[in-house]
Amino acid sequence: MERNQVAAIALVAIVIGSVALVAFWNPPPKPDVRIGYLSKDLHQLALRVALENGYFAREGLVVELVQYGNGALEMDGFAGGQIDMGYLGAAPALIKRLNQNINITILASANMEGSAIMVSKSEYDAGHVTSVADLAGKGVYQPGPSTVQNFLLRLALNQSGLSYSDITALTTQPSLMADSLTPENPAFIVWEPFNALAEYQNKSVPLILSGDIWHRHPCCVLATDNGFFSEHPDIVETVAKVHQEATDWISTHPSEAIAIAIDWLEMDDTPVTNAFNRIIFDYNVNVTGIEMYLDFLLSQEGVILNPPANTTDFLNGFINMTFIEDPILCC
Repeated sequence: MERNQVAAIALVAIVIGSVALVAFWNPPPKPDVRIGYLSKDLHQLALRVALENGYFAREGLVVELVQYGNGALEMDGFAGGQIDMGYLGAAPALIKRLNQNINITILASANMEGSAIMVSKSEYDAGHVTSVADLAGKGVYQPGPSTVQNFLLRLALNQSGLSYSDITALTTQPSLMADSLTPENPAFIVWEPFNALAEYQNKSVPLILSGDIWHRHPCCVLATDNGFFSEHPDIVETVAKVHQEATDWISTHPSEAIAIAIDWLEMDDTPVTNAFNRIIFDYNVNVTGIEMYLDFLLSQEGVILNPPANTTDFLNGFINMTFIEDPILCC
């Protein structure tokens, strides 16, 4: 019996050693490009479509994906050398590019619109909070101070005669926002599909969609680290063209795109479909919109610490759409 046990242990050791040896001599291929993206962000569906449809593999690119909780953290990922390219919000890209000199370039848009200020269903049904003006003195959850959603919240408050200081801005993870609502903290703003999911679960209702705050506003973009851009312009060009192809495919195959999103997000079809229909998938960069972002942020004391000497010159260097076929300056 003991001899058999010894033999079995020896066999196991040989098998484990063989597997380790094979892994040592056959390591996984080194990625050609590391791409960051935001967790469960339907705005960035083009990335998932490109993977599912095999566009990167067709181009011979080995891609490593790195997930972040929000765009500000992803910008930190750029700064720390964790990623080479990434999908993130235009606002954190702009703010951290200026404030922390994190050198990235925007190549294309990923989407427009697709966010919302949501309010607790019970507070809305009771008539306590039925407009943005009713948020005065209340707490509002948002994904971070350097996000598109934070910018939209500031804009909506200004449009309602309030200022950012009239509310208490709270930060938490998007997936926790709907369950964090109380009468004192009755609202949140975040990207889709979290809004549509909270509505589907009867936890909250839209107070105002981001498209009603600012029609066709810029949101997520595809960006590249400038050092990587300089060293690997061919890879950057390929990823940009794949992104354009995937975005076009979403527009021409909405049912199939929604099916990919349902599988990716692991959600029921109703909230995913509702969220999908609130997003404009477009690779054309709303340059005018980003300039409006910058002008607004420059008007807010303490937000932009290192303002550019010339806004036009800065944006001309910050945005490069040369890899997008027939780009349209919008909107």
